[in-house]
Order: sequence, then structure tokens, then C-alpha cells
Amino acid sequence: MTTRLFRRIFIPYALLAVALALGVYLYVTRSGCLANPGCPPRALLAAAGLGLLATAGLSFWLARRIVRPAREVADAARRIAAGDDAARVLPDSRHTASGLVSAFNDMAERQHERISALVRDHRRFAMVLEHMADGVLITDHLGLVLLINPAACRLLRTTPAEALGRPFAAVVRHHSLIELWQRCRAQEQEQVEAVELGPELLLQVVVTPFSESGTAGYVVIFQDLTQVRRLQTMRRDFLGNLSHELRTPLASLRAVIETLQDGALADPPAAERFLRQAENEVHAMTQMVAEMTELSQIESGQVRLRLVPVAVARLFEVPLERLASQAERAGTSLSVEVAAGTPPVLADEERIQQVITNLLHNAIKFTLPGGHIRLSAGPQPDNAGEVLFEVRDTGIGIAKADLSRVFERFYKSDRARTRGRGGTGLGLAIARHTVEAHGGRIWVKSKIDKGSSFYFTLPAATA
Repeated sequence: MTTRLFRRIFIPYALLAVALALGVYLYVTRSGCLANPGCPPRALLAAAGLGLLATAGLSFWLARRIVRPAREVADAARRIAAGDDAARVLPDSRHTASGLVSAFNDMAERQHERISALVRDHRRFAMVLEHMADGVLITDHLGLVLLINPAACRLLRTTPAEALGRPFAAVVRHHSLIELWQRCRAQEQEQVEAVELGPELLLQVVVTPFSESGTAGYVVIFQDLTQVRRLQTMRRDFLGNLSHELRTPLASLRAVIETLQDGALADPPAAERFLRQAENEVHAMTQMVAEMTELSQIESGQVRLRLVPVAVARLFEVPLERLASQAERAGTSLSVEVAAGTPPVLADEERIQQVITNLLHNAIKFTLPGGHIRLSAGPQPDNAGEVLFEVRDTGIGIAKADLSRVFERFYKSDRARTRGRGGTGLGLAIARHTVEAHGGRIWVKSKIDKGSSFYFTLPAATA
């Protein structure tokens, strides 16, 4: 472009110089100056030649002076197009086109600011999509996937490389999602529907059409409602279990009262027996209410733990004192083993003693006469900063289907129910929340008729 500009400026000046020289030559030849002895033709021709050269040189200099700023602007424009946003033309007051240079620099600066703003907005948008808990997927009007965020990839079990550019139906692979997108396309209205992709995944899907600047497409939002459904199920089970647990002692109390009213008061031994039964039922309900209150306080964070370094052996003392006589009556032997070099733990002594008491009480309750229960503790093999506790019994064991639910509130296995050893069903839930409040973990391993091992960890106090 600058070469063409140079030619357009230089050639007219050069032609003008040639025309002037030709005019001088014609004047000399036609005026008869050559025949006039007094006329110096060589001097005139020399003057014409010098004028031609001077005019050509001047035109070349002017052309270069005018074209050089344009060449610099063109070079800077090419650098900007190649990605060098900092490319500018140095201003020079000697330029005949200094106004052009200044205008170009201003334009480049404004363009740089607009591009920087767009880049910042794009980064914010990408960061939001990257960290959104909800899945986002965008398709064009034909259904080809244009964008998908990590949450959507996780929910749909795909990757950006597998999804981008492919049809929506091939990416989601579920007829309900495909029908929802097709319905939105047909009606051009937002569609909302809860879609169950499996027993462990419930999604609320929102498909919204959009059209902007001649571009049409659809935004698909995936909201994971699995946890919400789980909480609703737990709430429903909690209310059902609570009503069931209260119904049994209340029915028993009602039967006792009716029996006493029907004449059992006249029989002192029978009346005393019924009153003891009523007392036991009241004690069971009192214990249930107390445990529910404690569990609620722990879950809501209202219980403040008094964390101090505690020797591991000391945590076993109180549970053993409380339950040694019960184990003896059940015909079950107890043993304690603390590995050498076990560091103290950072714990609320009373709370952890309650956890061990609950675990030991369950072990005694579900171990047949002649069985054995071992309480042990030692450094966690996988983490030197933790201490591992274990309560192992040789009892009736827990079915594999029940292992994942034993720490739920009010949950009781069928074997516990049939043996009449269910308890309130809150002890293990309290143990789980207490251990987790200390920053530890709790889990169980068990086999039917082989026994169970309950494990939990606590942070070591050595730090």
C-alpha cells in the first residue's frame, strides 16, 4: 500500500519535471535560438537538465517524506494484527502526516482498552463457569454443543473434548433430556423438569432459548438435587422412625395404665411389676429425648468442645468402669490394648468417652455369651498425625446392606430388630457427629456371625 502511495505522489512530480524540461527544449528549438549566435543552447539545455534533475529529486524527497509515516502506520498495524497490542508509531513533529500518526495511536490505544476489557470479562465468565456447582451447556439452533462447564461434564460423565461440536443427544444420552430440549425448541419457551438419571442422581434441568445479534441457541442448566432429595428422605425417615419409637413405649404405658385401672392395683405384686414396666418405658423415652437433644446440638454446632491433650488409656477407663458389670452378666470378656508410643490425642475427654461407651455398649449387646470384645488404640498407619481407635467384637455381625446406614439416626438392622436389641438407634449417629466434630473419621467393618470392628480416628496432640 505504501509503495502504491509513493508512486502516486512521486510519478506526478516526475512527470511535471519532464514536462518542464520538454517545454524548455521546445522553446529553444522553435524560437530559433539555436540559429542565433548569441543564444547559448548548451546552457539552456544544461539548465533544463538541471531543472529536470532538481524537480525529480525534490519530488522523490517529498514523496518519501509523505509516505514514511504511512509506512510506519502500516507496519504498526501489521504488528497489532499479529498480536502485539503495544505496537505504536513514535510521534515526530517533522512528519508531514503527524496528525495521521496521532490518530492511529489514539485508535490503537482505545482498541487495546476495549480488548483488555473483553479479556477481563471473558476471564470472569470462564472463572464463574469453572467453579459453578450447577452444570451449564450451550447449544446452537441445530443442537451442536458450543460450550460445557466442568460441573456439566461431571454430571453427564463426559469431557469437553468429547462434548464440544457434537449433537446434544449424543452428549446427554438420556431420552428425558433430549425430549426436554426438543420441546423447548418447538415451543421456543423455557422448559423446567426434574429428571432422574439413575438411583443416585436427580437433576432439575432448565432449557432456555436465546437469540442475540442473529445468533440463536439454547442454554441448558443442570441443578443437582440428589442431596436435597436425600435430606428430604432423611427427614421423612426421621419423622417416621420417631413416631414409631415413641409409639411402642406409649402403647406399653397405656396398657399398663389400663391394666391398673381394671383392678391390678388390688394385687400389689402385679401392680409393682406393672409400675416397674412403666418406669422402664419412661426411662427409655427420657433417654431418647436426651439423645435427640444432644444430637441436635452437636449437628447445629451449639456444643463447644473442650479440646485438651488426653492420654489414650484414660479415655478407656470410664467406659470400662460403667459397662464391666454388664459385660460380665452377658458372659462376654473384655480386653484393652494401647500400642507403645501412642501419643495423646487432642479431644474433649467426656465426649470421646461417651463415643467409646456407645460403641462398647453395642458390642456387648450384640455379642453372644462366651464372646470377646477388644478395645485398642495406636498410631494411624497412614497418617502419623492421627491415632486410630478400634472396638472389635465377636458378635452377630452386620449385614453388608446395612453397613452404609448404621450411623444414620434411628436406623436399626433387621437382625437387631428381630433379636429385640435395637435400642434408640441414636448412639452411633451421636458417635459419628462427635468424632467428625473433633476432625476425625469413623467407619465400620463387619461380617455376619463373624463380628464387627468399629474404627475412629482423632488428631494427635503432639503438634
